[in-house]
Amino acid sequence: MVNHSLAMKQIESRFKGFESSLFKAHRGWIRQVREALGMTLSKLAEACGSSIPSIAQAERREAEGKVTVETLKTAAEAMNCEFVYMFVPKSEMSAFVERKAYEKATRLLASADLHMSLEDQKVKGDLEPRIQKLKKKLIDEGKVW
Repeated sequence: MVNHSLAMKQIESRFKGFESSLFKAHRGWIRQVREALGMTLSKLAEACGSSIPSIAQAERREAEGKVTVETLKTAAEAMNCEFVYMFVPKSEMSAFVERKAYEKATRLLASADLHMSLEDQKVKGDLEPRIQKLKKKLIDEGKVW
């Protein structure tokens, strides 16, 4: 069984202080690296075993976010680069999971409380402590999603 809490902490520690905006190429990595190398479309096409129109299309598609991973790998190899593919969390993963668990707990309890009140069995006690307790249970049992 996967220890989700440990896995989350390991991923978070790998990205501590990581600034993802430093790794975004607005015109695409293929074009940016090709131009930095002083490589023409023709030379990159030759190195990739492809045509000039195919490379030009790959550059356009990358800038649009529609390029394939295979195309990126091929271009990277042709330009003596290592292709790296990764997901970078936008915020702490644990905070994201806690927020989602809180939202689910709130929905579940609101629904349960509504049904109980319709049956004239109003739930006693403050809602927030019950939400926190259910949130913890959802996280502990891996039932957030």
